[in-house]
Amino acid sequence: MATLVTIIASVITGVIVGCWLTMVVATAAMSRSQQHMENKVRYWQARARRAVPAELPELEPAVPDYWPGA
Repeated sequence: MATLVTIIASVITGVIVGCWLTMVVATAAMSRSQQHMENKVRYWQARARRAVPAELPELEPAVPDYWPGA
């Protein structure tokens, strides 16, 4: 009987630890991916700023004609 309780407790603990470990690894992977994407966005924004001459006038944002009230 004690062996059965030990087995059940071990399986439950293993499932909980496995879920926790999976969550930690997935969160770390998402965080690394997000940081990589932020670095790429900063790089391309900096390149775009350098590419636009300062003498160009500021452009108005386009407003789609299908918006309500437009």
